[in-house]
Formats: sequence, structure tokens, C-alpha cells
Amino acid sequence: MSNKKLLLYVCIRLQLISFFLILSFVFPLSAETKALRIVVESRPPAYGNPYTQAMPSIFHPLFPIFDALTYLGDSGEVLPKLALRYEMVDDFTWRFILRRDVFFSNGEAFDAFSYKANLDYLLSDSGKTTYAASLIPTIQRVEVESQHVLLIYTNSRDPILARRLSAVVAVAPIAWREYGGAGFGLSPVGSGPYKVVDWGDTDGIMKYEAYKGSWRGAPRIEHVRLLIQSDGAARSQALISGQADVAMNLDIDEFNYLRSKDMVIHTFTTPVVGSLAFSNQDPLSPFSDPRVRLAFNYAVDREAIARFIYRGLVSPTGQGTIEGVYGHNPTIESFSYDPDRAIALLSDAGYGDGLKVEVRVSPGSPANNMMYQKVAQDLNAVGVDLDIQFVQGPRWLRMWFSGNWGEADLISSAWSNTTFMDAARGLETYSCLRANAFFCDKKVADILGLAAKELNSDRRLELLHQAALEMHNSATVLYLFPQIQNLILSKSVKGIARVGNRVKMENLYLP
Repeated sequence: MSNKKLLLYVCIRLQLISFFLILSFVFPLSAETKALRIVVESRPPAYGNPYTQAMPSIFHPLFPIFDALTYLGDSGEVLPKLALRYEMVDDFTWRFILRRDVFFSNGEAFDAFSYKANLDYLLSDSGKTTYAASLIPTIQRVEVESQHVLLIYTNSRDPILARRLSAVVAVAPIAWREYGGAGFGLSPVGSGPYKVVDWGDTDGIMKYEAYKGSWRGAPRIEHVRLLIQSDGAARSQALISGQADVAMNLDIDEFNYLRSKDMVIHTFTTPVVGSLAFSNQDPLSPFSDPRVRLAFNYAVDREAIARFIYRGLVSPTGQGTIEGVYGHNPTIESFSYDPDRAIALLSDAGYGDGLKVEVRVSPGSPANNMMYQKVAQDLNAVGVDLDIQFVQGPRWLRMWFSGNWGEADLISSAWSNTTFMDAARGLETYSCLRANAFFCDKKVADILGLAAKELNSDRRLELLHQAALEMHNSATVLYLFPQIQNLILSKSVKGIARVGNRVKMENLYLP
């Protein structure tokens, strides 16, 4: 072994030893506390402030703390949460009837006055710049009809307002006013079954305690500890060594070994669909020609990627949604693998002698990175020289939001349907309706414009299906795969339950 390799080996061993020494102190196996120990990838970037961050994970640390008026079920249906029911008074007015006897963990009452205070903040000058405010662009004003009845007025027809409100959680308004956004993030107060008592700034362990007065009922286990560990191998070792009970998002190549250690594996197909985005804004670009975009889609052997790289855990798709998302078109199939057709399309478009393409992707899991290499290999086989370079998050974000991709012809992208489980938001992102649009098809934009104001659910569904089909036929993107997440449990953990896109922490327990 060379000196360089020996040094690397020693460093890795020392890191793992120190990691487990830390675990032995911060995750003691105590029968008295009987804490559920979960290894997660990261702490929420804004800590416990739910208005300044998205919650895309199936097991997000804020889910057990807060509640919204509604939530989304397994089939994307809107279900009651803090609101028992809702109704449209007219095209621009919604009435929400709220639960009684709901209290935040600090004793404040939840009612129409408290939720109005939340929405009033998001509509204010300081609140309208937050992420949560961007989710409710149509709300004009809010009125209290009675203590448990709220009226919400919109400035335009909004067929998905009840869906929107599934992502705008209730916070204790007095605590919010007292602490301010940043202070509230450190000491969040919600109505859910857990409260955070320590964010783990000193030891890397987030500590949760049960809020037994939650309207959801007391959780099955009183103490939960979330270890923050970004390294997947370290998360896996924590689980295997018995220092953790649950680990999130481990490498799928480890699954067979984990099963041999009696671990229980739960995989979840998320409503986030990966793709490589084209831009048709430059008329001189090859990708302004639909024949080139179609050729790219026919060139990729998705079935092989699904079988050998993703181990059969995910299926190819030909649209930006999965089953369960409202607007998913069940008639659309994935593009078949047809390299001869791809070659013919490229030749017909004037690229029979080949094409060189620059691609920039954001690094992901080992499986995702392998997938991109297989995509490049398949395209190379039809005469496309695909130069893939990985770019870190901040640079990718600048490219994505600005629409300026620099030297890149394609960039990695995702159709995120997690927030509303509704196809419209993803479809609009890849259309002329997006700010700084990189792809524009006026026919699709007109269809989506109609869907945005259509209150008849059947007609709106038809419009979303139509838009998805148009985008498939014109190959708006190089369609790839829905993203998957996983939770790995030791065999002692019981009670896992998923509702919609969320795993309920409060249901987990140790017998």
C-alpha cells in the first residue's frame, strides 16, 4: 500500500472511530429514557421557521411540530386537518370551518383569530418576501366570521387554494410576535405532537420531546433524538452498529447487506420527477427543433437504467408527475428505447454528422450520478457527445432561477409536485409562464392559463392532461425518473405509517 493510500485509510478510520465515540455519548442506550434515535441528513436551514423554507422530504424535521388547515392524502386528495371542512362561497371567497379545542404547545389557542394573524403576516410587507407567501399568491385578505370560521378572499379564481393551505402551517401568533422570525426559528411553537428542546448546535443532536396536549394525541414515544450526519456511509454504520434505530436515505447498493443484518427497508417514490431541461429560447440552438429533443428521449435506455442502476425500485416516466398527483395523465407512457429512430431524427434535423452538447448537473446520490453517465453513454451511441460536468448547489441555483445557463445546453432539473400534489406548478415551471422562462410553447401556456382559473374540477383535469400530453409530444425535457427516498429501520422499530408524502414520526415506537 502506498504512503498516500495508507494516510487516506488512517484518516477515514480515525473519522469513523471519533464518530462512534461521539455516538456512544450522545445516543446512550437507556431503558429509562427509551429515546427513538434517528440519523438524518441535515438540520432545517432556517431551523424551526416554517415560513422561510420548503419541506420536501418525506421525513422532514418540522412535520411533527406544525399543522396546516389541510393535508394531502395518498392519492393527492385534500383532507381536513386544522380545518374540519371548507367551501366556496363564490368564485373569490372561501369559508374554512376550524377545529375547536386545539392549543399550541405554549398554551396559546388555535382559532380563526390566530390563523388570520399568520396569514396577515404573510400578506404584510415583511412577510410577502417569504417562501410561504409565494405559495399563496392569490390571497387578497382574510376575515374572521366567528371564532372558528375563517373567510379568505382571493384576487382571482384559485381552484387549488385548499391545496395551497396544506403547505402554510399554523404558528403560535403571540410567540411569533414576541420572538420574530429568526427567534421563533430557534424556539418554534406549533400544535403538532412534538416540540424541539435542542437544535444540536453543540453536539449535532436535535432533541424532541412529546407535546402530550396535541390535538393529534400523544405520540407513541416521548423522546426522539435526531443525529445530523450528511455522510451516507456514516448513517449506515450508525444503524448497523446499533447506535441508531432509524436511518434516512442510504445508498441502494447497501440494501442487500442491510437486509442481511435484519434491517427493514422502506422505499418511497416521491412526486419529484428528474429530467434534463432543454432551452428553446435561442432559435439557433439545436434544441429549438423538436426533432432533436425527441431524438434525445428515444436514445436513452431507461428500462436498463431502472433495472441495473436503480435495482427496479423506480419506473421510467414520460411526464413530470407520478400517479397520485392531480393532473397526472395515465395515458402517457415513457419513451421507448429506439436508437435507430433517434439517429434518423438527428439526421433529419441536420445533425447526421454528430452533435456536441454541454450539460451541467447538480451532484446527487451515487445511483443518480451513475444514471447520468449511462445517459451520456446512450447518447454517444447515436452520435451525441455529451459533456457532463457536476456543479455545486449555489451555481446550479443561479442558473436555474436566472434562466442564464452560460455555456450549458442542458441542466439537471426536477418537476417538484411535492408541495401541492398538483401538476400545474410543475407544468408551469417548464412553460412561458415561468419567470425567466427557458422553454416556451405558447399552446401549452394558453392551456395552463385556462387551467389556472378553471373551478370545475373535471374540466381542469382535462386541461392538465392536455398540457402534459402536449409537453410529452414535443419533448419539453429529457424525461428521466421519479426520485426515491428511503427509511431503514432496525427490526425493533414499529408503527411506521405514511400519509401522502409524509411519514408520521409520532407513530413510531420501540416495544
